[in-house]
Amino acid sequence: MRRIVLVQSSLVAALLTLIPNSYAAKIPSDSPAFTVRETAGLRRFGYPVTASLTMPQGALRDATTTRLFDAKGKEVAAQFTAMAKWPDGSVRGLDVDFTSNIGPMETETYYVVMSGETALPRGRGLAVTESVDEIVVASSAITHRIRRDGKPLLTSIAHGKTEFIAAAGVTATLAPGKAEVLKRGPFNVTLRLGAVTLEYVSSKSWVKITQRVTAPMLLAVDARFALPEPPLLWDFGVESWLYGCLRKPTETAVLRQDTNGWCVQTGVGERSSVYASGKRCEGWGHLADKQRVIAFGMADFSGDGEPSLLVGADGRFRASTKRKELTVYFHAVGQPVQVTAMTSPPSMLAPLVVKQGK
Repeated sequence: MRRIVLVQSSLVAALLTLIPNSYAAKIPSDSPAFTVRETAGLRRFGYPVTASLTMPQGALRDATTTRLFDAKGKEVAAQFTAMAKWPDGSVRGLDVDFTSNIGPMETETYYVVMSGETALPRGRGLAVTESVDEIVVASSAITHRIRRDGKPLLTSIAHGKTEFIAAAGVTATLAPGKAEVLKRGPFNVTLRLGAVTLEYVSSKSWVKITQRVTAPMLLAVDARFALPEPPLLWDFGVESWLYGCLRKPTETAVLRQDTNGWCVQTGVGERSSVYASGKRCEGWGHLADKQRVIAFGMADFSGDGEPSLLVGADGRFRASTKRKELTVYFHAVGQPVQVTAMTSPPSMLAPLVVKQGK
């Protein structure tokens, strides 16, 4: 009996060693590859990844007949979008959207297989609904309403049944142009309105708003959050966790950065005073009441362009800088934020690095 058990165990072990090879056999040697690298030293959980790949002319006719595999040959659920075409109609620019649980400072390799077969089912995720006046981006967790005329750009940011935006909505400096849906989900929804782009991902409930121009100018994103009367709590990510409370209806807290470092001022109008200052600033923060929390962040919050973040006791928010590009994130969740957020501002502002090739 012992000999039979040993033989069976040896056979199972041998079969298990063959499984990775059988999976890897699904990946043709000419399959386009790319790497995903974590550089912030943070464990990522269901973190969104967008791989923008250049495909050989004539190699891919239909983006929906591609599949994604990891280095072990396991298929990964993903969204494939043709972003550009070659003159012969084949796919030139291919965006691959999926999620990763990559560890701190790790690198993962993926392969795009042009199999002519349908990829893994992608689940419900994000969906887009269009009408004459607006575009609605929704999932089981969020509902965002975007006006086609940009007046305002966003009229609603709801997390579940809780509304986070007041009547003034969210506005951008640049006048939005014609609305185009570049990606329709379920992993990624991207909308382009002229020089303004809005991006959503299924695994996190944030919206990424980007404005681009050809020459540096003052760019801003303004919002009025639907928060009750003060007091409101605020915090900023600087050299340490810096926080405070806004008690008066007209009181503000402003974080500014220049080549000499950062400074936070609090108070009312011209009577504001320096609250704290230092050298290193991360460019994110929170504004919260007992029920709602809005995390916000600005990409590349360096001295270039003298960026600033303002929050007010009346729910006001303003992010501004003088540059060619401004990217602002809003992540609206309920209390307690440590449970509901499913991510952190430093993680939100540190996307994974994707590179085509091995």
